[in-house]
Amino acid sequence: MSGIEWGSGSYESGKYYKEELPHEIEKGEYTAYSADYDWEKSLTYRYGISFAKLFAVMNGVDSSKTWGYVPTLTGGEVFKLNLYPIAFDSTHPSLWREYGLDRLTGFEEKHLFRTWCFYNRFPIFSDLVRHHRPRIIIGTGVSYLEEFFACFGGSKETASKVKFEDIDPQSESAKSRSRRFYWVPINETSLLFVIPFFSGVHGLNSDYLLQKVGDRIREISEY
Repeated sequence: MSGIEWGSGSYESGKYYKEELPHEIEKGEYTAYSADYDWEKSLTYRYGISFAKLFAVMNGVDSSKTWGYVPTLTGGEVFKLNLYPIAFDSTHPSLWREYGLDRLTGFEEKHLFRTWCFYNRFPIFSDLVRHHRPRIIIGTGVSYLEEFFACFGGSKETASKVKFEDIDPQSESAKSRSRRFYWVPINETSLLFVIPFFSGVHGLNSDYLLQKVGDRIREISEY
C-alpha cells in the first residue's frame, strides 16, 4: 500500500522540520520498528480507516461491517510506504520553501527533490517488487499514476497493458461524478492498482465507493 507522502497532521510542524527531520536525514536509512503493519494505530486516522475498510472488502467483508474484522488482522499482510519520504500538510509545492526544505535538503524547489526520488528512490522499490513479488500493490492518487508506475517497476512493455474503469457513485448529486482507477500487471505475480485518494470531493469518500473498488480489486486479482 502506497500513499504519496506522509501527512504532517500529527506533527508539531516546527519541531518536525527543525529537529526530527534533520536528524532523520543525518541518520540516513530508516529501519522499521516492526515488520507488521500497525492496524491499531492506523485506525486512529482517516486514511487508515478507509484503507482498513478497503482491505476488508478485498477479503470479502462488507465495508459497513469492518470494525469487528480489522483488529483481528496481524499486520503481516500489509507493507505501507509513500512515494516521497518527507511529511507535509498537503502536496502543494509552496510548502517546500515555507518550511525551509530548500535550505535543509539543498534542493531549491520540491520538483527537484521529486526528480531525485525518481532516479534514486524509486529503483529501490522496483527491485523489491521484482525480488518479493507481492500479489497486489495499491497506490492512492490517480494524478500520480506515472510516479506509481515508475516506482513499482512499470516498463515500456507493461505500459500498453494499463487498463482503467470508472465506478459510478451511488449518489446522483453534481459533485458525485464517477471515480476512475487503473490497474496493470507488473510481472507474472504482481498487479499494480492506482485508485483515487480516500478523501476529497472526488475521492473514495463513502463506504459504497470503497465497497465497489474493493470488490473490483478482488475480482481482477482473484484475491
